[in-house]
Amino acid sequence: MNRVTAAYKKMEDQIQQRLADGVTTEQAVAETSENLNMSIGEYCRFQEAKSHAVASGKLSTDEGMTIYNSLGESVETFNGQPVHVKAVLTKIFMELL
Repeated sequence: MNRVTAAYKKMEDQIQQRLADGVTTEQAVAETSENLNMSIGEYCRFQEAKSHAVASGKLSTDEGMTIYNSLGESVETFNGQPVHVKAVLTKIFMELL
């Protein structure tokens, strides 16, 4: 498991726990997911930043491939991801910028 897949699991567990504890609702999770959708420009910029991070050693090749696969071949793939994936990738994108 690389840092990205570990972060996916951790975020998924946190969301499920917050739902179970009544701290959040399914509606709030759905709204957050919608708010995390990317534009095509953000998507392209993220792909580029990810590639630079792998080339410079900030991300491993495995982590870069995990991100690449999660982003998919179009912005619609990213926007269709579960909220825990979108949250982790958005955080990574912010860190790479």
